[in-house]
Amino acid sequence: MRVCLINPPRIQPKLWGKPSILQPLDIAYVAAVLEKEHEVHVIDAANEGWKTLQEVDGNKYRQGLKNEVIASRLKKWMPDVVGITIPFSGWWKPAYEMVTLAKSIDESTPIFLSGLHPSARPIDCLSHPNVDYVVIGEPERTIEELVNFLAEDKLGDLKKIKGIGYMKDGQPIITAPRPVIQDLDSLPFPARHLLPMDEYFAAVKENPLRGEIGKHWTTMITSRGCPYNCVFCTVHTLMSRQWRGRSPKNVIDEIQQLKDTYGIEQIDFSDENMTLNKQRMEAICDQMIEKKFNIEWFTPNGVRADTLTEPLIKKMKASGCKKIRFAPESGVQRVVDKVIKKNLDLNAVEQAIVWAKKAGIKVGLFFVLGLIGETKEDIEQTIAYAYKLRALGAESFHFSIAMPVYGTELYEQASKGGYLRSCFSDEALAASEPLIETENFSAEDLIYLCKRANEINSAITWDKVMNAARNPRKVIRFIRSLM
Repeated sequence: MRVCLINPPRIQPKLWGKPSILQPLDIAYVAAVLEKEHEVHVIDAANEGWKTLQEVDGNKYRQGLKNEVIASRLKKWMPDVVGITIPFSGWWKPAYEMVTLAKSIDESTPIFLSGLHPSARPIDCLSHPNVDYVVIGEPERTIEELVNFLAEDKLGDLKKIKGIGYMKDGQPIITAPRPVIQDLDSLPFPARHLLPMDEYFAAVKENPLRGEIGKHWTTMITSRGCPYNCVFCTVHTLMSRQWRGRSPKNVIDEIQQLKDTYGIEQIDFSDENMTLNKQRMEAICDQMIEKKFNIEWFTPNGVRADTLTEPLIKKMKASGCKKIRFAPESGVQRVVDKVIKKNLDLNAVEQAIVWAKKAGIKVGLFFVLGLIGETKEDIEQTIAYAYKLRALGAESFHFSIAMPVYGTELYEQASKGGYLRSCFSDEALAASEPLIETENFSAEDLIYLCKRANEINSAITWDKVMNAARNPRKVIRFIRSLM
């Protein structure tokens, strides 16, 4: 079978800044599994077309190859099956364009969707007349089985394939969930040879990713799943709540391959919980040091501060770690515990920042504002807390407005509680406008507070903040004076 996997163009608000390069590791893993028995072609439309930005509605960018270019490549290669990923619900529109485009070239071509959006909204995706199948959850083994089924002229019982959805007699059929992959070492390394690696290198050389990545780089995932219950998180929708880690040797072997094949100098470890198992993380660091990889590495998705120790942080630094990110999400312990359900002691965040600064590792922080059960006073205290963490050594901060993404508890809370704004839609999820309002805050409140919160990155009147940092009430009053 000739299988074409497509990472569609992306549409996002101009307020998010110039779209970044995001290597589609999910597609590369699927391709690596499929190419053992099938011919595989990848169209990374979003990133191959990184220079092509088109304005949409005056306030959005579309990044990626133009549809006529994608159509030309499909006609030239003429796949037997097309798979399209939708990694985020807000990016559904260009993905559906790809569905329609593929069917217009050959209406008999089976098309499946995979990724976060189809996993959270399978029946909605199946309502599209040109979508034949959806893949729900961790994709590799499910897609392998589905493609083999199609290659065998649909012999066998489709309903026995776990983790898919399809239409039968006008009705959606969702099969039994597929168990997660327990042995991640059993997966081949991502098929990066099918990705436009030179394009990624050229893009970050011209526009360094996050201002940190500018050399030959790639992303890696050393673990999957998250056992925690943050109400806004989508990780469990795809990768479950069961954490699974690759063996240190398997991780090191991939790094060696990356150095030998692509001359990789920088790595984004895109795990959600890379340091959850301290002993495994220590072993990875020890072997990186022993191998003298001389690689700079980052954790852009963050690590849990309460999984770190000072000795581990020192090993991370020695192995090449340049920056880690933590996600306290709020500066109010009640919000962290009862509203977000993160199960994180904020004291652990403060301690980890001190250790990281001492070791010479930069620290970035994530905060989320506008959760159901949060008040404006809580948000002000969170901003004050961020200033406190800056005084401890954190150097960058990202405040975002809580978005009720499909598949999250936050979406269920907002939907059932009547907190969704009238402007809520699939497309609005990729916007910058707040989609939740409660009795405690309006959309205008959130926009205003989030803008002021992000001013911490500009270090306005920093001396005044430092003088007030010993007293949280003074910091709150100071922040209010800025508003």
